Amino acid sequence: MHVSISRMSRHCVPRSLGRCGQDRSWKVPGSTPPSRRAHPVLLGERPEPVFGCRSRRRLPQQCVSAFGCRFIAATTISSSDQFIMIRDCEVLMLPSWDSFAPSPEVARRYRDQGWWRDTTFSDDLRRSAAERPDDTALLTWRHRDSRLVPLSFREFDDRADAVAGALRELGVRRGEVVAHQLPTWWEAAVLMIACLRAGAVVAPVPTVFGSLVTERALVGVGAVACVVPDEWDGVPHARQLLELTPRLPALRHRIVIGDAAATNAVSLDDAFHGRAATERPQGLEPLAPDDAYALMMTSGTTGEAQLVVHSANTLYGVPRPAPQDSAQLRAITTGLSFIAAFRRVVHTTAPSVGVTFLSDSHDPGSWLDLIELNGVNDLWTTPRMLRELTEEQRRRARDVRSLRTVSSFGGPLPQVVLSAVLEELSPVVRNVWGMTECGSVLSTGSDDPPAHAARSLGRVIPGREVRPQPAGRTPHGDVFRLHVRGPAVCLATVGRDSGQIRWSPNEDDGWLDSGDLATSDGMGGLRFVSRAAERIGDTWQIPVADVEDALLAHPGIEDAVLVPWRHADGRETPCAAVVSSSKPGLDEVRGHLERLGFHQSCLPTRIEHVTDFPRTELGKVRRKVLLDRLTGRATEPAG
Repeated sequence: MHVSISRMSRHCVPRSLGRCGQDRSWKVPGSTPPSRRAHPVLLGERPEPVFGCRSRRRLPQQCVSAFGCRFIAATTISSSDQFIMIRDCEVLMLPSWDSFAPSPEVARRYRDQGWWRDTTFSDDLRRSAAERPDDTALLTWRHRDSRLVPLSFREFDDRADAVAGALRELGVRRGEVVAHQLPTWWEAAVLMIACLRAGAVVAPVPTVFGSLVTERALVGVGAVACVVPDEWDGVPHARQLLELTPRLPALRHRIVIGDAAATNAVSLDDAFHGRAATERPQGLEPLAPDDAYALMMTSGTTGEAQLVVHSANTLYGVPRPAPQDSAQLRAITTGLSFIAAFRRVVHTTAPSVGVTFLSDSHDPGSWLDLIELNGVNDLWTTPRMLRELTEEQRRRARDVRSLRTVSSFGGPLPQVVLSAVLEELSPVVRNVWGMTECGSVLSTGSDDPPAHAARSLGRVIPGREVRPQPAGRTPHGDVFRLHVRGPAVCLATVGRDSGQIRWSPNEDDGWLDSGDLATSDGMGGLRFVSRAAERIGDTWQIPVADVEDALLAHPGIEDAVLVPWRHADGRETPCAAVVSSSKPGLDEVRGHLERLGFHQSCLPTRIEHVTDFPRTELGKVRRKVLLDRLTGRATEPAG
């Protein structure tokens, strides 16, 4: 292994590595010979070490940033399967993204079972463009322009080629990371396939990330290029990226859709809009089906945010759509930085999946108008958005009779929300449980009782395996911690800020600990209890989701979250954080839950009134942030 040090602060590099401005080399003992690939080296304060090389050299403490960002400088390393990270003033060796791959045994097994294959979504799109060039693959709504943009298979294919060629011309090489922070635009879909063809790993960054979190995400993935809009939803993304650039050690290219000249960025508008050369680009090194392809980001609601490493095959390893689904128009309301939308878009490269409908608007009224005008058949969205859609539909009704199915994902579906959806939107509602790490795993069915989706996560989807591990009891029965395995499970998870591998399929025979607690639903499926990190209670495990659902049934409570409250004597009891204009007291809330039959141990001993909850883009409550806020103010007396 060969380390090249250049353009680094003299305070960040031991003298043996050379002075600032000099290109000096350091041979790591026992390392492999250099190859032509380059990977980022991150410098900064980090916690415990992960993978140590045989030789470590201490760095002076001055390299630790006094400013809020954990990453302050960088260099590059030439290696095919490793990069060096300097953490807590120690030089450490970590795997690079292209070192993640399934074992030959796993790859063979899933191919034999038909879940994996030897081609990718790029090949699907190439075939679709040849066989059905003028058919629509994607429909995207540009809210600011009030314009519906159809993208045919031919346009999709040609533009993916052009963008892949442009990335190659910029010097993006196989295994390097191209990030994007784009709204739900067709350009993001084109970029996803272009990266596959160019051999780049794509890293979607949520548009709601502020500058600090965006910086950490881009440094964590080691992005060499980042694609952003010039401005969107009031945020000057291009200007923000420009300001972050001095603190993004690996970033070589800022690519802006829109006005790139204003920030002296790269414009690929000609490639994206089909105005570039029509010949297929030469010299590309496309990713193989089992290579690391996408770095998805978890919300970090209860701990460190993680990077989830997916291949084209782990994204492909889901049940195939029924033949009649090819005529469906499926809408997904989340951004493409979320696994459900990302997976759906790459699968749209095949005509049998049906047309996918996307919008860059989060306004429920806009979505209802689009469903009515375009005849959307299948809606995938979150419980929070479903609440907003039903409230808007009650305010002004649209004709949504085209909706045959509504699928709720991304969190527990409260009974009060389900009842409103059944009344206002669709007679069939499915509750889908899954994770960024493994996609959908459990689902209720269209033949289940209408109210079942609020009481159950459903049964195991074909191709998935679920192992319930005993994890205690609630007043209503045994609780299990869910472990999952299957062809859609990711290649690995890595701590975004720590750089540690948190999970790999080499552990526990490929079983992934979901961190979710569940109990039997009494109908052959599972019922959600809580996240393990959100578990509350000493003797009994409190069914957090059920209690929160019941709190929403109180006429004066608009939203509610249950968090653990630690007492001076060590006891842990539930605290109800509620959004309410009438501000019911603790006794009233406890009485409400008692009347619904909840055990005494499930009743909150404290109530905190808040105006809103800190949330992710999916609508999930950032519980750790909320609890920190509540414990900081601690105004109500404990029970």
